Amino acid sequence: SRRRSLDDNDSDQESLVTFDADVMHHSDRDRLHSGRLSRIRSSFMSSRSSIRASIRVAVDRTFTLPGEPCDIRENEGTATMTNEIFNLVKNLVGAGALGLPSGVAAFGNAPSALIPAAFIIITMGAIFAYYFVLMGRICRITNTASYREAWVDIMGDEGSGIVALFVTLMGVAYSMILADTTKALLKTAGIEWTRTNCLLLITIVALWPLCNVKKLTVLAPFSLLGSFGILFTVGCMGWRYFDGSYAPGGRYVNNLSEDMKPSFGAVGAAGALSADVFILVCMTFQAYFAHYNAPRYYVELKRNTITRFGGVVASSFGISALLYVLLAVFGFLTFGENSDGFILNNYSTSDDLATICRVCIAVALVFTYPLPFIGMRDGILDLLEVPIQKQTSQNLNVLTVVILTVITLLAMNFTDLGIVNAVGGALFGTAVVFIFPALMFRDAMHGLGFHATTKQLQESRFSVWLMWFGITIGALGVFIALSG
Repeated sequence: SRRRSLDDNDSDQESLVTFDADVMHHSDRDRLHSGRLSRIRSSFMSSRSSIRASIRVAVDRTFTLPGEPCDIRENEGTATMTNEIFNLVKNLVGAGALGLPSGVAAFGNAPSALIPAAFIIITMGAIFAYYFVLMGRICRITNTASYREAWVDIMGDEGSGIVALFVTLMGVAYSMILADTTKALLKTAGIEWTRTNCLLLITIVALWPLCNVKKLTVLAPFSLLGSFGILFTVGCMGWRYFDGSYAPGGRYVNNLSEDMKPSFGAVGAAGALSADVFILVCMTFQAYFAHYNAPRYYVELKRNTITRFGGVVASSFGISALLYVLLAVFGFLTFGENSDGFILNNYSTSDDLATICRVCIAVALVFTYPLPFIGMRDGILDLLEVPIQKQTSQNLNVLTVVILTVITLLAMNFTDLGIVNAVGGALFGTAVVFIFPALMFRDAMHGLGFHATTKQLQESRFSVWLMWFGITIGALGVFIALSG
C-alpha cells in the first residue's frame, strides 16, 4: 500500500528501496538467528526425548516382564526353574496348613461351605503370588539381595525387625504342633502324658540342643521330610474320607471324644457372608507366607528375568493352593464343624496311617525348627542393635534359652493352632506381605518422578489399594479370632 501511494515520487521510491533493503537485512538476520535457535531447541528436545526414552526402557525392563536376564547379580543364579519351584513349594507348604479345615468350620458346618473356602484359598494365593513377584522386582531396581536390604535402601531402618516378631509366632505354632503330636504318639505307645509335659520334654531334649547347632546346613535336608509329610498327610486324609473310617459306624469313629467326632449342620456356602469367614482368610496369610525369602529365590534363579521368576512363582503358589484346597476339603468333609485347629488331633491314636503322618511331621518339625529360629534370633539381635563383637557363643546360647523359654510358655497357654495361625498371620503377615512391599514399590515409583510410566503409577496405586485390603481383613480376622 505504501508503495502504491508513493508511485510517482522518485525520491520517496529511493527511500523506500533503502527502507526495504534494511528490512530485508534485518529479516534475514532474524531468520538466521531464529533458525539457529530452532535447531538448538530441536537438538535439545531430541536429546531429552532420547534420554527419557532410554530411562523409560530401563525402567520398563525393570518393572515389567521382559525376556532379558537381569543385570543385577545375573551371574550368581544357578538354580533352574524346576529346582526353584520345588524349593519354593517346600518353603510354602508347612505344618501350619493343617489348621485350614478349622478355618472352614469357623463359618460353616455343611459341605457346601467348601465352595467359598476353595475360592478364598485360591484368590488369596493369587494375591500373595503377586506380592512375591513384586518383592523380586523391588530388589531388582534397588540392586539388593534380601528383604531387609531392600527395605533399608528405600525406607530406612525403621520397621525392618518386624519379621523377627512374626517368626516368634511361627515358633509358638511349631511348639504347639510338637506338643500335640508328641502327646498323641506317646498315647499310641500306651503312655499318658499331659500336653505341658510333652512340650517340656520335646523342648529340653530336642529343640534346645538343635537350636545351638553351629552349622545349620546339616539340618536343611530334613525340610524335605516336612513337605513329604504334608503330601503324605493329604493322601491319608483323602484315603480315610473315601474308606469311611470316620463316618458313622466307621472303625475309628468310636475311639474319638464327642468334640472330635464328625458333626455337620445346615450352614453351608451362605456362612461365608458372616464375619467369621475372615478367620479362614487370615489363616491363608500364614499358609502362603514366604515373602521374606523372595529376594533369595529371585537372585538364585538362573537367567533371572522377571518372566522366568513370575513363572516360578505362579507354578509354586498354584501347586500349594491345590494342596491347601485338598487338605481343607478332606479334613472338613471328614469332621465338619468339629475340625480341630491341628487336624491330626481329630484322627484316632489307633489309626496307623495317622500315626505315620504324626511321626513324619514331628521329625520334620524337630529338625527344621532351628532354621526359622536362627533367623528369628538374628532378627532380634539386629533389632536390638547388638554389635557383632558381643555376639559370642555364650551370649547366643543365653539368648537361645530366653527365646525358647518365652516360646514354650506361650505354647503352653495356647491350645488352638488355628487361632494362633490366624492372629500371627494377620498381625505380622499383613506387614511383611502387604504393607512393606506396597510402600517400597510406591516410594520407588515416586523416586522415578516424571520418568515413571502411567502403567507403573497405576500399579503403584493398585498395590497400595491391596495393602489397605490386607490391613482391613487382617484387622477383622484378629478381632474375630480373639473375641470368639
